[in-house]
Amino acid sequence: MVVYVRHADDPTPLICHGVWPGRLLHEPRGEGGFGYDPIFLAPEHNLSAAELTREQKGRVSHRGRALAQLLELLQAGH
Repeated sequence: MVVYVRHADDPTPLICHGVWPGRLLHEPRGEGGFGYDPIFLAPEHNLSAAELTREQKGRVSHRGRALAQLLELLQAGH
């Protein structure tokens, strides 16, 4: 989730949600990332989140998807 607040009293912040479907692995894979990354399988690439490059993870992760949604809204003038 990403929340964009224009100012402290903003009555309508932009709230964007990102979802990253996947599944848990039985064994950790990869050295990158943090937290659950070594046991989270990213089905788009058939790699654990720890095996993805920073760029790949930024495009497919829940945070990356929420940020992309926010950028679209801002570019559309919201």
